Amino acid sequence: MNLQQSLLQEHSKANTLAIARQILAGVFTFEELWELIKNGEPPLPQRASWVLDAVTGEAPESLLPYLPEAVALLRQPNHNAVYRNLLKALERTALPEELQGEVYDYCLNQLLNPKALPAIQAFSMSLAVKIADGIPELQEELALVIESQMEFNTAAYKARGRRILTLLRKN
Repeated sequence: MNLQQSLLQEHSKANTLAIARQILAGVFTFEELWELIKNGEPPLPQRASWVLDAVTGEAPESLLPYLPEAVALLRQPNHNAVYRNLLKALERTALPEELQGEVYDYCLNQLLNPKALPAIQAFSMSLAVKIADGIPELQEELALVIESQMEFNTAAYKARGRRILTLLRKN
């Protein structure tokens, strides 16, 4: 069975984790997974991105060769699951400085977007605070954006926002 067939076989956490273990063991390659995220027909990109989340949870460095493409995927129309899982994977990975500005801007835009899903906003907050670490100007900007959106947003946004604001105030 190939990777595509495995992804389509069953949409479950157990199958996702099994496929991730196969990628980590070399049964399937990370490149095969990445191609399905970028170019697969739905529902392959969203299922493959869930596997990406599991793989980068164990081996965050596996995304390093694909970082420019991952950031470019954030700008393209995609299923919300792809954005959510990409943000989680990017948060685990050491982003090179040349990509940080673009990712930070994307995250702020998601925080200001009233149509963005709460999970995407939550992961955007976490990734933005990681990028802003040690940069007082970015930390201030992020705090202002989060505070400005607190009263208009979901309980999930408020909970993550309070946690991130506490982190920002410690720095």
